[in-house]
Amino acid sequence: MRMNKFVTFGMVLVTLVLGSVMVSAVGTPASASATANVSFTIPSWISLTVTSGASVSFASITGPGTYAGSAATNLRVISTTAWTLSDQIVWTSSTLPTGANAATQSTLNSALARSYTASGTWGQQTVAVTYALTLADTGLANLPAGNYALVVQYTATTNN
Repeated sequence: MRMNKFVTFGMVLVTLVLGSVMVSAVGTPASASATANVSFTIPSWISLTVTSGASVSFASITGPGTYAGSAATNLRVISTTAWTLSDQIVWTSSTLPTGANAATQSTLNSALARSYTASGTWGQQTVAVTYALTLADTGLANLPAGNYALVVQYTATTNN
């Protein structure tokens, strides 16, 4: 009988231990993890828009001197890399009075100053362009009387 009690006590003890192990296993949340490598490439990209000041005028030119433009042109550059800004007068889109010739274009190329920050880094930046028209006596002699409408084209280029 003593053996029976010992076996019974041992079975009860084993049952209690196994039961507590099972309860512990059920109460502990299971987890697992894994990783993945995700990669991509952002290419060199740039965007240039005029946000304000698309039309700039000058007061009547009454003689030699320097004349300031009526407003600034604000350009928005968005780029994924460093960039450089350049400009040029587009003569095929510009309007010149009768009698204008190559000397007229040359005079205007040097007389119409455009001042701005010509380079930048990645991100979004606003570039303000101011205008000044500086004419000497000899410059005025190359400009026939009439109305002038010059188209200035800005080009933003990535440095990569």
